Amino acid sequence: MKILLLFPMADGQTGPAIKHAFEKLRHIVNAIDAKLVPQNSYSASLQFKPDLVFCSRTPILTDEVISIKRRFKDAVTCMWNVDSRATVEERTELFPLTKTVDYHFVVEYNMLDEWRKLNAKTYWLPQGLQDEVYDRPREINEEDKKKYACDVCFCGQVGGQCHRDRVPFIKAIAQAGFKLNLWGNGGRPQIYDEEHNKQVALAKINLCCSAYPENERYTSVRNYKILGAGGFALELCRKDMHWIFPPDILDCFATPEELVGKIKYWLSHEKERKEVAENGYKWVHGNATYTHRMRMALEYMK
Repeated sequence: MKILLLFPMADGQTGPAIKHAFEKLRHIVNAIDAKLVPQNSYSASLQFKPDLVFCSRTPILTDEVISIKRRFKDAVTCMWNVDSRATVEERTELFPLTKTVDYHFVVEYNMLDEWRKLNAKTYWLPQGLQDEVYDRPREINEEDKKKYACDVCFCGQVGGQCHRDRVPFIKAIAQAGFKLNLWGNGGRPQIYDEEHNKQVALAKINLCCSAYPENERYTSVRNYKILGAGGFALELCRKDMHWIFPPDILDCFATPEELVGKIKYWLSHEKERKEVAENGYKWVHGNATYTHRMRMALEYMK
């Protein structure tokens, strides 16, 4: 099948992961960067003649997708919204594109009914592991140990409108006296790829703390990166958590006090902690890569 992929590509994240996954499934992929050159989408389709158009949550793509659908009436179009918000109403800018595509995929299970009012063919498609990038680190040296070794690490934003709920948890960790590393905050850069793998390997506990715990069966892609690199993960509890992850591959907490207690427990149970991390590594590589997710999306479209 010929797939026209309209996703951000330059950041090396979800777009390249989807491209890699479709190619592993033996499809032909033509990728257009939906963030840098979305206006090239229709012109690219004229030469490529796609069977499937797989696009990102990029509002400006709406007119491009409409033009492609008019030109290639047998082509199937779909959009995957890999981000989350507290309500559907916070994503009104996506409504035209949601109504335009044939299939619509979202990461929040509890919002399916609301999204289906806009597109009846809306399905739950959770995030996954970019397994060609996130794995156990190839090498760790003494400088890496000095930079990344810690009791607890969190990579992501703390505070702001979307992530202020994380502040009490981070404060509780710091006040309890654990050695805490934060990346992506306070002027420290966010880390990706092999540097991320090293950080995960050298942190005894990796904090997930996904936003919007009320959004059932939803977690950040951060979880998959941590598990994929062989790290031990602690996630903020949410309903139906184990519809996403088996109970023996990570642990959860609900309050700052419980988080501190869990950290104390897992730091003092190294063997058990490493067994859980190993379970997570094996499970996510065997069941939840982007290749698994793209296969899931294609099954929905059948």
